[in-house]
Amino acid sequence: MKKVIIIGGEGNGGVIASCIEDNKAHNPNYEWEVGGFVNDFESEVCGYPVVGKLSDIPALLEDKNNYFMWAIHLVGRNVKTAQLYEETKIPDNRFATIVHHSAYIGKGVVLGPGAFVMCHTYVGPGAKIGKCALVMANCSIGHNIEIGDLCHCSVGSIMTGYSKLSYCSDLAVGATLLAYKVVGKYAMLGASSTATRDVPDNEIHVGSPARFLKKMRED
Repeated sequence: MKKVIIIGGEGNGGVIASCIEDNKAHNPNYEWEVGGFVNDFESEVCGYPVVGKLSDIPALLEDKNNYFMWAIHLVGRNVKTAQLYEETKIPDNRFATIVHHSAYIGKGVVLGPGAFVMCHTYVGPGAKIGKCALVMANCSIGHNIEIGDLCHCSVGSIMTGYSKLSYCSDLAVGATLLAYKVVGKYAMLGASSTATRDVPDNEIHVGSPARFLKKMRED
């Protein structure tokens, strides 16, 4: 088995760890196992050891048996999330790609390095899921959509055909992005909201139909 070092805490990181463990229980020959967490504030996460801080990633990269999953996504602070990620300089070939065994992955789907798809999620044909993007449980990800790097689709969110999430953007719990609509970079569609038009860069939109709420923090 290859070790996965999860960068983050018990939120997204705990979900990734539980996915790996469930895949192992389903398939004894599963290639990945949790090797611990990288976290700047804790000594243990979800019962797993913290093996270092963000500043220790270069040293952890020296062990060729270590692979990584990015689990940091600061809600409402997407710019900061991207800054933290970009500072790590982890090569693409050192990211694991984790898909729960119950997820449906359609024909022609492209999963970027470090992409994550959780249980009971549908990913339609021709979809593209970017590097270190997180797609949580019970999502419906339509055909020919595009999810950019570092995006986060929370539980029960929906993307219909040809819609797009730009770099480091969010669909919150139960949000729906209609066909051909775009959520801009560092932007967010709020919980249970429906986007009938594009969400511009660096904005948070809520409601059904969604309307501007406020600007995304940039620190």
